[in-house]
Formats: sequence, C-alpha cells, structure tokens
Amino acid sequence: MAKPSITRQVIDLQAQAERLIRTKGNMPEIEAFSQYNEEIKAYLFENIDDDFVLNYVKTIPSLNLDAIETKSGLLTLVIGLISGGSASAYHERHKIEQALEQIKEISNKYASCEMMIRNCFDN
Repeated sequence: MAKPSITRQVIDLQAQAERLIRTKGNMPEIEAFSQYNEEIKAYLFENIDDDFVLNYVKTIPSLNLDAIETKSGLLTLVIGLISGGSASAYHERHKIEQALEQIKEISNKYASCEMMIRNCFDN
C-alpha cells in the first residue's frame, strides 16, 4: 500500500462498512471487511510516527467474529429440530447483526481519525 493511497483505503473501508450496514451483509463479506480492517491497522502502526495518532488508531477495534456469541438454549434447540435447522440460520443472522454493530463502530473510529491520518502522510 503506497503512502498516498492509505487515505483512499480508509475511505474505501468506510464505504464498505456503510454498504454492509445498509444491505445487512453476509458472513463472507463481513469476514473480508474484518481482514481489510486488520491490514489497514497494521499498515498504520508500521508507518505512523505520531504517538497521538497511534494511540487513536489503537482504539479502532478488531472485528473478532469468533468472539461474537449467539444465543442458544433449549428453546432454540427445539425450534431448530422442529423447523429442520432454521435455528442455525437464526444464529447466523444474529451473529451478522452483532458484527454489523461492531462494523459501525469501526467505521466511526476511522471517520474520526481520517484527517489525522491524512496529515501524517501529507508531510
């Protein structure tokens, strides 16, 4: 990633987040977003010297899909057995909804630090 393009990448990540939120996304798209977020953060950590900006970048959360809990209980199990497995679809939809909340937070963090990032790379 070339230094001048990092601000473009940050803007692109925010656009992806908005699209995912608007369309309610799917797991492959959310996983791709998560990876893109990690790549951008890694690049910023390697290429920014300003401690203030770095401390802000550290507040940008990672999207850890494995840590998102889905509610499962006896009722969900019974519904899954009766409905032929649609409970797993419910679990995935619930996981997607929680991921979209985190994606919104990630996008907001990038929006807040976009000018700081731009200033770091304009020098």
